[in-house]
Amino acid sequence: MYKKGVALEIQFSPERLNDGAGDPYWIDLTQDEAQRLLESLQARLARHGTSTEAPLVVSLDETATSQQQSAPAANAAAADDLKQWVCVICGWIYDEAAGLPDEGIAPGTRWADVPADWRCPLCDVGKEDFALVEF
Repeated sequence: MYKKGVALEIQFSPERLNDGAGDPYWIDLTQDEAQRLLESLQARLARHGTSTEAPLVVSLDETATSQQQSAPAANAAAADDLKQWVCVICGWIYDEAAGLPDEGIAPGTRWADVPADWRCPLCDVGKEDFALVEF
């Protein structure tokens, strides 16, 4: 069984990839970026509980950072809106607004109302391997 931990998503522009190093997933961080990443991880780990949390998202691009800073106010006002849930294994997203009509799950179906035996359409894991998408 997959053991959950702290999921981390680092967002950056494709130009930041250090392909010349031979490793396509190698990126160079500035001192400030490394410090922000460390502080974000420490804050997440300090409050990490036993429940599944959405991945920690850290953006290295200035435009994405400014968009994320304005998003919490909008999300707080729309807390009762339909949500999205991401598979922590493959990244597939269940959108409550869209549902899965092909699988008999009507648009607007809340995650809690999706059958307990439902499986991810891409990687076939159960609902326990999904986390709420939060911005």
